[in-house]
Amino acid sequence: MFTFGKSKPEASLSALEALCKANRSFSSLPDTIRIPAAPSHNEIAAKPISEATIDDLAFALRGLDGEFNDLTDKMHALRKLSQMARDAGGVGTDCAVEVAARIQAEC
Repeated sequence: MFTFGKSKPEASLSALEALCKANRSFSSLPDTIRIPAAPSHNEIAAKPISEATIDDLAFALRGLDGEFNDLTDKMHALRKLSQMARDAGGVGTDCAVEVAARIQAEC
């Protein structure tokens, strides 16, 4: 029959979908997380975020912190090399390592 005033029932959302719908920042959550190896467990290369425990998230964050620190170190080294080469009079088409090494040799 007719269902006056009633809308068609929506398919129920998963807990993850409901979180993402309620808070846009959760739309950046990865589908899976990598949990680095620890003394008590082996590495888990890809655990679905929808199955992750609070401890899983903590371990995944520790792994990401390490990756972030490595990336920050690389960025700092690149900035330092670039600045050193520019300060030594290098121009955009010069080899940065050669210019920086030349100025270091003069010191």
